[in-house]
Amino acid sequence: MKEYKVWLAKLLTIVVIVMVVVPVIGGAASAVKGVLGPKVAVIELGGVITESNEVLKALYEEVRDKDTKAIVLRVDSPGGAVAPSEEIYNAVRRLKSEKPIVVSMGSVAASGGLYSSLAASKIFCQPGTQTGSIGVILQLPNFTNIADKVGLQMVTIKSGALKDAGNQFRPMTEEEKKFLEDVANRVHQNFIQAVADGRNIPLEKVKTFSDGRVLLGSEAKQLGLVDDFGDVYDAARAGLALAKIELKPTEVPNLVYANKKKNFLERALDSESLLPELLQDAAVPTIKYMAAY
Repeated sequence: MKEYKVWLAKLLTIVVIVMVVVPVIGGAASAVKGVLGPKVAVIELGGVITESNEVLKALYEEVRDKDTKAIVLRVDSPGGAVAPSEEIYNAVRRLKSEKPIVVSMGSVAASGGLYSSLAASKIFCQPGTQTGSIGVILQLPNFTNIADKVGLQMVTIKSGALKDAGNQFRPMTEEEKKFLEDVANRVHQNFIQAVADGRNIPLEKVKTFSDGRVLLGSEAKQLGLVDDFGDVYDAARAGLALAKIELKPTEVPNLVYANKKKNFLERALDSESLLPELLQDAAVPTIKYMAAY
């Protein structure tokens, strides 16, 4: 009889535990589930911009995804090549009418990083974010002195006077220098116009701070280059608000990272060699939207 009572007490204890603990666990799980709001895709644009394929692919995929209610373009880049920066800018300009695209700037979003951001529905940064650097840069190494010392001669056969402008094995002519300066100036003017159009700032005002200077986020806000201060969650909330989706007081945006930028080592171990990327500048004169520090 005594053993029966002990067994019954244990059974009752288990029943009580099940009745009390399971609902608590279930309620906690429901609370956690309830905390996550609508899906916001985060697309990362990080490091030096050398190509746009990954970002463009992610943008178009997330615009088509019915579960994605808004997109945050997380920019942490000092800039890079001109064409990819322009491609991202144009894609954002086209796609933001289908789904809100809000930029969240990280520690650096300068030059090409800024250019890529200009067409967004809204732009957020931190007061200490380094941005601006509205300008272009073209740097060409010249190996003439080294070649002379080692006795190296480069024979060049060309069809036009400017075909090998920037040839690293001979001094640059004044004609070539003027030609490359003209190209850089035209690209710079396109950048200035993009700032004026994307941020709705008078062109003459843009020209006053488009001399390549790096701006802090606090200055950028005063000039109208960004809308407000905030982190990636603030950007996500703004995107949902633009999509006319109101979050409950207990909800936070469900951030889903759509792409992940490979680091240097991962790219080095990739099937495609990193060597062409490293030698790109030495191969051809490459004009960049790039912040110089």
